[in-house]
Amino acid sequence: MYHSVMICLKVFSLMSKASYSLLLLYFMSNLPFENRKPKILVREKVKISKFKPRNAEELLNCGIVNLNKPAPKLSKIAARNVRSILEIWKAGHAGTLDPAVTGVLPVFLAKATKLSGILTNAGKEYHCWLRVHDDVSDAKVKSAIKKFSGKIQQLPPRISAVKRVVRTREIYYVQWIKREKNTIEVIIGCQAGTYIRKWCHDIGEHLGTGAHMAKLIRTKAGPFRLKDCVTLDKVKANYATYLKSKKDNLIQEIIQPIESAIDFLPKVWIDDDVLPRLAHGSPVFSPGILQVEDDIKKKDLVVCMTTKNRLASVGYAEMDSKNMIKSEKGMAVKTDVVML
Repeated sequence: MYHSVMICLKVFSLMSKASYSLLLLYFMSNLPFENRKPKILVREKVKISKFKPRNAEELLNCGIVNLNKPAPKLSKIAARNVRSILEIWKAGHAGTLDPAVTGVLPVFLAKATKLSGILTNAGKEYHCWLRVHDDVSDAKVKSAIKKFSGKIQQLPPRISAVKRVVRTREIYYVQWIKREKNTIEVIIGCQAGTYIRKWCHDIGEHLGTGAHMAKLIRTKAGPFRLKDCVTLDKVKANYATYLKSKKDNLIQEIIQPIESAIDFLPKVWIDDDVLPRLAHGSPVFSPGILQVEDDIKKKDLVVCMTTKNRLASVGYAEMDSKNMIKSEKGMAVKTDVVML
């Protein structure tokens, strides 16, 4: 134990200041759902199987490509490229990125497109380069960043996909990485629908110097991470090889199962007897529930899982966790999207 501690201390002493800051970011920067540590409440003791990886055919029919979108490609063109490469009938992306912005762009394939709207509401994280237009001290910049953290009022830019009215958005965290001259590098975790370009502009207005977003990379979109992204070239190469070999692992390397898209939502496990009715859009009633995560509140968006740990549906909780496992009757989850 002593030797392990001494080795760790030695490593820290050798690290550059920038590397140390990035290491701190790794441990400190979490979107709200990443801090969840739910317990499982059990109504009926039934074995819940470990998730079995989906085969290539299943993934192509209903999977997600965690794409590292290149610049200056439009998000819809990137999704179209994925659709063309994989020779599928439909593909859609969640959370549009500006042409100059790179990073995480989840592309939903075929039947999985039904889930794209749900992921759009998940929190996002960005690696941002903020450039101020005149000399200003670190202290003043940090004070401005603090002012534009937490719940802020934001007017969407003139060119945007939403109605141009002032909206409340939440900046979960801003981590300062480094500064080079008038360019400040930060990591920003924020609520979906936050415009980082406008955030940079507003900071510049507050400082009285003006500022703009010099560069932006999306590092997280809900449960999807930049470190797990694949490129269009990787998608193309793996699919071409798969057509010759028919090896599932080639597709599993580039397409994630739909269950990966709902990791940020609380879960309800349901009895297999419920599935035939659920397939036709029926709600889930409390007697059909086996287990739940303990932090579900009424009106929360939740996912219903089968005993094989596969996604069955997404819906809205009509009860909290405790009532779901205690009630002998009543609607527990109002079905919104069926994935059976």
